[in-house]
Amino acid sequence: GESSTDGVVSLTCQCAGEMKFVHISCLVGRARADVSNSSDTNWRDVGDLADAWRQCKNCGNIHEGPIAIALSWAWWNWAATTQAESSVFRGVALNGVPNAYFENDEFDKAIQLFDATLSWQRRSDPSGKMELITLGRLSEAYLEVGRVDEGLRMIREYFPKRLTLLCQTGMSSETLTYFSERMLELRLFDEAIVLLREQQPMARQRLGRDNALTLALAVNLSFALVMRECNIPLEDVVEAEALSKDALKRIRRLGDASDIFPHYIHKAEHNLRLCSELFKVSR
Repeated sequence: GESSTDGVVSLTCQCAGEMKFVHISCLVGRARADVSNSSDTNWRDVGDLADAWRQCKNCGNIHEGPIAIALSWAWWNWAATTQAESSVFRGVALNGVPNAYFENDEFDKAIQLFDATLSWQRRSDPSGKMELITLGRLSEAYLEVGRVDEGLRMIREYFPKRLTLLCQTGMSSETLTYFSERMLELRLFDEAIVLLREQQPMARQRLGRDNALTLALAVNLSFALVMRECNIPLEDVVEAEALSKDALKRIRRLGDASDIFPHYIHKAEHNLRLCSELFKVSR
C-alpha cells in the first residue's frame, strides 16, 4: 500500500554498495528518531523536520520515486498521531504527501491530495503561507495534465495573494516569475495580458520600479502583447514598446543586481525588434 513500510528497497540517492539497500521501515524509524524531540516553533525548524523525512542521512540527497512517496505517507502518519490539529508540523506533513506525488510526476494523484489539504490549511494556518504553496503547486499540476482552465483559475487566485505576502514579508518572488513565464510557454497570451495588466502595476507600486519582479512582469507583459498571431492593436504595440524600453533601461542600469536580468535583457530586445516590425506593417 502507499503507506507500507515493509520490504528492502534500493535507494534512489547517491549511496552505493551495501548502503544502497535498506528496509523502508528502517528509514521511517530513523526519521521518527530524528524528529522525536522537535517542537512547533518556527519555519526553519519545520524545514529541518521535512528534511528528516525527505533526505538521505548518509549522502544528503533527496529521496525519489516510490521511496519518497512511502516516506511521505509515514511522515503524515507520524504527524497525525503526535501533533496537534493546528500544528504547523502537521500541516507541512499533510502537504508532503501530494508534494511527493507531484515531484515524481504523478500529477493526477497530486491534484486529488492537494485539494484535500487546502481546507485544513485555510482553517489552521492564519499566515496563509502553506495555502499559497499548495495553490502554486496545484496550479502547476493542473497545467501539467492539460486542465488549463482550472490551472488559470488557480493562478488568478494565487498571484495576487502571493504578491501581497511578498510585499509584507519579503517571501520569494520566484514562483510569480515562473507562472508568468509558464503562461507564455503555453501561448496563453490573452490570459497573460489580463493577469499581468492587473499585477504588474501592483508590483511596481509596492515593490518599486527597479525591483526584479516588477521588471520581469513588465517584459513578460510586453512579450504577450506582441506575440499574438494576428490583429494586434497598434496601441498594444505602443504599450509593449514602452514597457520593454523602460525595463531594458532599468535592467542595464542595475547591472548584476539579479541573476534573472540577462534573460530579460534578451527578451526585452526581442520584444523591441517585434515592435519595430509591427510598426512597419501598420504604416
